[in-house]
Amino acid sequence: MLHRLALGQLPPKPHTTCYENNKLLMEQMITREGFHGPYSVLYYRVPPMEESSVEPFALPGYCPVKLLDEQPLRRRHVKTQDMKPAGDYLSGRRTLMVSQSLDLGIAKPISNTGRYFCNGDGDELYFAKEGSGTLESVFGYLPFRKHDYVLIPKGTFYRLKLDAPGATLLWFEGRPEIKIPNAYRNAWGQLADDAPFSHRDFGVPRELVRHNAGEHGKGPWEVVMKRSGRLTLHRFEHFPLDIAGWDGAVYPVTFNIHDYQPKTGLVHLPPTTHTTFAGSRFVICSFVPRVVDYHPNAIPCPYAHASVDMDEILYYVEGNFTSRRGIDSESISLHPAGVTHGPHPGTYEKSIGTQRTSELAVMADCYDPWILTAEAEPIEEKDYHLTWVDKKASPGGWRPE
Repeated sequence: MLHRLALGQLPPKPHTTCYENNKLLMEQMITREGFHGPYSVLYYRVPPMEESSVEPFALPGYCPVKLLDEQPLRRRHVKTQDMKPAGDYLSGRRTLMVSQSLDLGIAKPISNTGRYFCNGDGDELYFAKEGSGTLESVFGYLPFRKHDYVLIPKGTFYRLKLDAPGATLLWFEGRPEIKIPNAYRNAWGQLADDAPFSHRDFGVPRELVRHNAGEHGKGPWEVVMKRSGRLTLHRFEHFPLDIAGWDGAVYPVTFNIHDYQPKTGLVHLPPTTHTTFAGSRFVICSFVPRVVDYHPNAIPCPYAHASVDMDEILYYVEGNFTSRRGIDSESISLHPAGVTHGPHPGTYEKSIGTQRTSELAVMADCYDPWILTAEAEPIEEKDYHLTWVDKKASPGGWRPE
């Protein structure tokens, strides 16, 4: 998904014999768009089809999803900072919003697990608001740190192993894919010089995972697989990450939000200028500290905006969010299509003369409307839609919020 990479033992040509210690390895292809998209070729010591059992499975709060019955058209504020830490990277997931193409949620794990995961519905993108650790997958070890994005292709067997409790992970599931925008590549597939990042900014697997009984147990190993919005538990008698080598263009990567190179204009630029990843019906953007608009009469604060075709969410990481009141770190705002959103009273005027912004946030715009789940209901600020009322300018000096 970035460029071709090779790791471990490989034969001179694909689809030819590859032996390790006189034993024939099993070749596997992971292909996208049938056989017309990017692919990787992996070599297993034990055929990946050998499973000992399969059974239905569920992870309450994550999958299956329970939607809110009431979905009024209003601006919304979900206070994920009020979520209690629980579970591991998988059992601790809470799905907060879903759409036809992009779901999102939060995990605040307090423990690690030997259980692996494979998402067959979409690519996954984590953002580590807090915490660090290692992604262990069939493609190898991939360390991540605070404020890293971790992009994992669908169909990947993996687990997240955290260095310590206290992590906070924002996650997206994008269908059919989450990728680096094509506009950032030249005709040869290389990231262009004017892209907001370079190949050097991305972390890739450098070492294969070898089974260690102390680290990975003695089996059987469990892999939770997701497809069509349902979970299935698969058990393997052999270590499912036991790979001798692989090459290709499908593999996980990391990217730290602080390596994003923002653009600044004479006057205010649209937020999609800061696109970092994209799908066919959504974009995911990075707001990082930057110099703001430099026209003598520029208003750096965003204008009122009626986005009639796309819903917008913002996950606030840290810094000063100049256009919002009552928003804290870990807040998620949802501004749906059909309802105008914009700066809170007083912030528009106050921004004039500002030279820099210190905000750090992750934004997503989606053509498909987001629907809140039952997990979001207890942590939603119900009166958020009315916080735009300017009490000083209102008749009588105030209005109920």
